[in-house]
Amino acid sequence: MNKIATILAIIFCIALLIVPPVRFPYFTFKFQSVDFLMPVMFAIIIINKWYKNWNLHYVKLLLFIIPIILVSIFLNRQYKAINDYFELYRVITFLLVFIFFKEIYKPKWFGITLDTLFIILLIFNFLHFHNIFHFNQSVMPVYCGEDNYHLTFFGLNSLMQPSTKRMLGTLANPNNNAILFILFTIRYLPKIQWSKKEILFFFAGLIAILATQSRTGLLAFGSVFCANYFGAQIKWKHIIIQFASVCVVSWAFLNFNFLGNDHYSNHVSNEVLNNNSDYLLTLVNSDVFASSSVHGRLQVWHELTVQALQKPLFGHAPQKNYFYTNHLYAENGYILWAWRYGIIGLAAFIAIFLLPVKKIIQNVRSTIEAKHFLLVIITFIITNLTNCPLSNTTLSLLFFIFAGIFYCQHYNSKNEIVYQNNT
Repeated sequence: MNKIATILAIIFCIALLIVPPVRFPYFTFKFQSVDFLMPVMFAIIIINKWYKNWNLHYVKLLLFIIPIILVSIFLNRQYKAINDYFELYRVITFLLVFIFFKEIYKPKWFGITLDTLFIILLIFNFLHFHNIFHFNQSVMPVYCGEDNYHLTFFGLNSLMQPSTKRMLGTLANPNNNAILFILFTIRYLPKIQWSKKEILFFFAGLIAILATQSRTGLLAFGSVFCANYFGAQIKWKHIIIQFASVCVVSWAFLNFNFLGNDHYSNHVSNEVLNNNSDYLLTLVNSDVFASSSVHGRLQVWHELTVQALQKPLFGHAPQKNYFYTNHLYAENGYILWAWRYGIIGLAAFIAIFLLPVKKIIQNVRSTIEAKHFLLVIITFIITNLTNCPLSNTTLSLLFFIFAGIFYCQHYNSKNEIVYQNNT
């Protein structure tokens, strides 16, 4: 059974990161390929009695979120809105993935699987960024849909003139794509014994993050890069060299258009052709607050905050149709949860990130899994300020994969200590 579970875990990772969503006739939404693996995962958990993990505080927290959603739905009389119940299903998938990977994790197969998938994602994004073999016309619509705004205006502005490219990847969104590469790059951050493979993968991940042109993604990457050095015991000489290398690679990418708009370079003047850095460098000038995207987000955040205060306890329920009808995108996980589930839901949402921190601190200097999960949490705390990564299937399930891995390591270590003390 353990061998079957391991094979399922590998297939699950492949499906989660590589396989595009599918749409069936008569359905208005797309299915993720991992949805079809959930029943198998559930069956393995039941057969192996892994459901006994219910006594973990982290599992209890996720179980606590389910009645919060139900109460909010019924108090707001949204019980006829079928798609609102998908939020319950989302939390159930969090539980299944967390418990499954907590029980099945083995460093060797997991490392090989993620390394392989990282290479595949790099190749995929390279083909997409340069539109090699008409990749954006033949393959990307399968992942993005034919009418995806980011794909339609990929490398173009509203006047259909050449502009900054923002790499979409398999998640069909540059911001989510940046978060995805941050989660991978965390595994290759500098350490005392930094192998050549890890160095190569780290800088490949850095370039991928820069290619998404995600401002929040860059801030999150900078934060985890700096946080990685706490307790790392890396010599100052090496830290300075590593910092300098990151700065040089970033500077080269932002100042040379070697990944830019080659197709248009012979037809458009330099005044029209934007540099690769145009969008990302608004972080360090006043344009960041003048941009339409930031202005629009601030307006939506203000409206949702005012509405959240009208129902502060249990919120307005998921009300997915409200967002669809009004073409609203919350773009802030904290405000979204406060609007949907009130202060109780917001507290539970924040607890998802903060509840494991005490256990992580106990292990952060002794195990790499603890350090990785801490950096993953930092990434989600920061990116939730301008995005909703837990609303994305791939990113949210990756978070709970990392959570399950950490808890697996933590409790295995405790059991080893108890065994040694008894012998």
